[in-house]
Amino acid sequence: MNIVENKKKPPVNKENYPNTAEFITNLWQQYSPLSWGQMYNEYIKYTNRMSEIYHEYAVSSQKTAELYKELAVSAEKMTELYRESGKSTEEMSKYWLKYFSVSPLSRNHKEKQEPSSTSKEE
Repeated sequence: MNIVENKKKPPVNKENYPNTAEFITNLWQQYSPLSWGQMYNEYIKYTNRMSEIYHEYAVSSQKTAELYKELAVSAEKMTELYRESGKSTEEMSKYWLKYFSVSPLSRNHKEKQEPSSTSKEE
C-alpha cells in the first residue's frame, strides 16, 4: 500500500461501517504501525528521488554556466576578429584607392559639392 492508495480510501468513521469488527479492522489497517511504516518508506523513496533530481539539476546548471562562460569567450574572440577584419578592409580600400589614384570623398567634401549642385539646377 502506498500513499496514493491510502488517499483513495474514505476516512474511517463509524457511520460508514455498520459492523463494529469491520470498523475496527479498517481503523487498524489505516493507523497501524505497519501502515505508517509503509507510508514512511514511500516518503523516504520520494525524498531520495527528489534529492537525485535536485542533484541532477545542480550538475546541469553548472554545465550550463560553463557553456555560457565559453560562449562569452567566443563572443569576445569574434568581436576581435570583426575589428581586425574592419581594419584590414579599411587598409585594403585605401590601398586600392591610392592604386587607382582616386581620392576618397570625405564627408566635408560631399557636403561642399551638394550645395553647388543644387545651385546649378536653379
